[in-house]
Amino acid sequence: MRQLITKILPVALFLASSLPLAVSGAELPGAGEVKVKADAISYDREKDTLQADGNVEIRWGQFTLDSDTALVRQGENEAVAEGKVKLRKDGDILTSDRIRINYLTEQGEVENGALFVKQWNFHLRGARFLKTGAEQYRLERGTFTTCDGPEPSWRFSASDLDVSVEDYARGRNAVFYVKDIPVFYTPYLVFPVKRERQSGFLFPRIGNSTKKGFSLDVPFYWAISPSQDLTFDLDFQTKRGAGLGVDYRFLRPRESGGEYKGYLIYDTDQEKGRGYLMLKGQEFLSSSLSLTTDVNLTIDRDFFRDFGEASGDYNRQLLDSTAFLTKNLGGSSFTGEARYVDNLDAPSNRVTLQKLPTLTFTRARSPIGGTPVYFGLDSSFTNFYRDDGIRGQRLDLHPTLAFYHAIPNGIDFSVWGGYRQRLYNGYGAETGDGYRDAGLFDGGATVSTSLARVYGIDRGELRAVRHTIIPELSYQVVQQKDQERLPFFNFDDRVVGGEMVTWSLSNFVTGKQVDPAGASLYRDLLYLRLSQGYQASGSRRELLTLVDEGRRFTDIRLEASYSPAKNFSIATDSRYNPNRTRFSTASLGLDLNDGGGNLAALSYRFARGEVQYLEGKAALSLVKPFVFNYTGRYSFDKGGFLESFVSAEYKRQCWSVTLSYRDRPDNREFLVSFTLAGVGAIGPVKAL
Repeated sequence: MRQLITKILPVALFLASSLPLAVSGAELPGAGEVKVKADAISYDREKDTLQADGNVEIRWGQFTLDSDTALVRQGENEAVAEGKVKLRKDGDILTSDRIRINYLTEQGEVENGALFVKQWNFHLRGARFLKTGAEQYRLERGTFTTCDGPEPSWRFSASDLDVSVEDYARGRNAVFYVKDIPVFYTPYLVFPVKRERQSGFLFPRIGNSTKKGFSLDVPFYWAISPSQDLTFDLDFQTKRGAGLGVDYRFLRPRESGGEYKGYLIYDTDQEKGRGYLMLKGQEFLSSSLSLTTDVNLTIDRDFFRDFGEASGDYNRQLLDSTAFLTKNLGGSSFTGEARYVDNLDAPSNRVTLQKLPTLTFTRARSPIGGTPVYFGLDSSFTNFYRDDGIRGQRLDLHPTLAFYHAIPNGIDFSVWGGYRQRLYNGYGAETGDGYRDAGLFDGGATVSTSLARVYGIDRGELRAVRHTIIPELSYQVVQQKDQERLPFFNFDDRVVGGEMVTWSLSNFVTGKQVDPAGASLYRDLLYLRLSQGYQASGSRRELLTLVDEGRRFTDIRLEASYSPAKNFSIATDSRYNPNRTRFSTASLGLDLNDGGGNLAALSYRFARGEVQYLEGKAALSLVKPFVFNYTGRYSFDKGGFLESFVSAEYKRQCWSVTLSYRDRPDNREFLVSFTLAGVGAIGPVKAL
């Protein structure tokens, strides 16, 4: 018969001998409630001990101790358990042949113990454990791994191992084993055993390339506080010299935060200092005032070509640095912006036009009193600067009045008109220095309606679809005016005048699904929009495609997104020229992703006379334990691959090795990286 003792003190026991035995009567000081369950329990009044046998379970605080037998010494606040011992707390498990533990101090001794820390899947084993605290252990002849199973793929052994959960594990005379084969020895080993970030050296990165030669990157991570961290990188390169990298990240109140990153190296190949600086952050000074910065600077113009690795980095053409100060004023906003552009393709930056600063005030259209007439204002002041060429200032004011009205039968109608006044003060312009001005009238009108219908469907989880059609007709006019006497900073100084009539037809298809629990889910299945313009007078300028002079009709634009399934989508944004019966621009993307590591993506870009390339991505994880990845970009106009990347990862439960090959016009790179789960990556190792 299974007996239950709800409290060690006070409790009355009735044993099989029917002899009443009194047990002293107060709760254990500081221990809280201690519960014992067993198949058989006996009490020795003289020694003040409790003997439990068979399926023993002892509980106190967050701990549960299971064993075959246990002796509870009440006077010493101690339990000694033997036979299939298991001590559990919050998913962490300590198993052993024998344990002696003080349930007040949580200190004790373990024989032939194995500790499992759930958070990081840590497995520690030792011939003798000393439990020196609630979550502190000392192991003699201990081993450590994050691999499951009795024969781990890798492990560290140490003559002495001190472990503090939520802190560090420190070992002396450590040997790294692959299976049972010793690989390397270190006299001292430290690794984190905690959920929070910890300061310390990270695994070094080792590489080799034609540009850098052999390289060794040693990073050190500093967890300054819960809201700040800093990483230093000592970078040694046989062909380039020694460099230092810094990466500082921080969080501030009101969800403010940012990142400061920099790298500096004395290039022994070019015999000069080289580097870059990046400052990115957002500071919410109040609920309505914010400062946003994105500063990117380099010491020399070829830095990214020599040291950049990712696409979009090594082939940078422009380097932008911006700072925004934004003040929201209800329906209005004020922005001050400073923008500096570094044209990396130019021999120097003396002719690059800078905007230092631009001040913008915008008032969103809002009703005047209780009338259906709305007033809005767009205004800006820009100071243009460069070392060589035209400089000056431009003030742009554009007030508008709009009228909105809903006609019966679901027809929406709007009309608007405005006047755009630009004031200039230019220096070094071909039109001469001094003051200029130009005013232009503009306006437009739009009429649209919305038609919708719901169709019932019973196909899998799909129960209904809603189809919405929105036809729209719009008209826009801009006064035609000679502007050649104005300074030319950018295309905003040469506003194209004329009349344009545009039609569009938009389609939206939304599906209603019912999951197995009966809950309704809604998902966009299809978006399709066709549009085209007719130039009634004047001329036009389009930035994305060439304009066919003398042709009144614009290209037909097709915008579409189709998602028949949650893991599959097709999208396009293309322009078709009906006069030439060919596409002027085409953009097509296909994406298939099962969310389990398998994906396929294909994108195509085409612009008449400009660019034509194809990009493909694929990942396959069906052949366990391998994961394959491929990325390729092919240029039809240049007749070759811009970049190819292929990798194969062999992934086990507690380690992985990745082989990859990257090929681009100026570099071929082979990469090998080895990762231990819970410890980090060894590598990458690069070879050409």
